[in-house]
Amino acid sequence: MTTKKWSDVRPGIVERLGEQALDQAHERNQAYIDGHRLAQRRAELGLTQQDVADRMGITKSRVSQIERGEVSTFAVVTRYVEALGGTVQITAVFGDDMYLLRGTHAA
Repeated sequence: MTTKKWSDVRPGIVERLGEQALDQAHERNQAYIDGHRLAQRRAELGLTQQDVADRMGITKSRVSQIERGEVSTFAVVTRYVEALGGTVQITAVFGDDMYLLRGTHAA
């Protein structure tokens, strides 16, 4: 079995599906990974999905959607992180300059 490099495979995929479709697939994959990480952190804290749902004022099924990466807007992820007792930070990068920004959720 021969393993191919992404740089060799990518042009054919872009040609078939387009750059936008590839970007969307990447975003979906990253949302899935992020949701999985959030679920792991919740479990490490000994919290159930229902605990998080109660803290967020949403349903348990909505928490499940977040953890599956199906709901991944900044506002929702921020509220989820805050329900776990964390804070969201954003790094703005301008060349060599970096600024750390804290996210807050406005109700």
